[in-house]
Amino acid sequence: MRRLESAGIVIVAIDGACTGIDFERALDADIRVAADTATFSAEGASDVASCGRRLARLLGEARAKEIVLGMRSFDAAAALRLGVVTRVVPAAHLADTATALVATLAALPPLALPAIRDAVRAARDLTPESARAVEHAHFRRLIATRDHTRAVEAFFARRTAVFTGE
Repeated sequence: MRRLESAGIVIVAIDGACTGIDFERALDADIRVAADTATFSAEGASDVASCGRRLARLLGEARAKEIVLGMRSFDAAAALRLGVVTRVVPAAHLADTATALVATLAALPPLALPAIRDAVRAARDLTPESARAVEHAHFRRLIATRDHTRAVEAFFARRTAVFTGE
């Protein structure tokens, strides 16, 4: 498993067996991409309860229980169907796919990416009203940045914005 990061967003590229602690670490990533040859299992996880909690958030309670209680192993296609990974690619293209994702994220506003991640998590974990409050707080903070000003200027000039994280 290879871990990549761009502006605080964690991408893991999974090739081969992703079990135990690697499986736990993969569940913590923001984006998970797997080779079509990858396999997954919670067996050997250092904290099965924590692994189950992460899976329940991602997949729902029933699927999480099936994976954790049964210590079930599954392939990349099943991981995609279940929602454990967001993309499955041929093993030969895994590194290029992960690198392209990092490049795509690197071209986006670096201050906005963690805010988007936090707003998505808030939508999952909080009431709709509280989640909107998180979203609005991020918006109020980001609209005052130089990156936002650059984005607006680039939009009206019909050019690509260059973001600096200011």
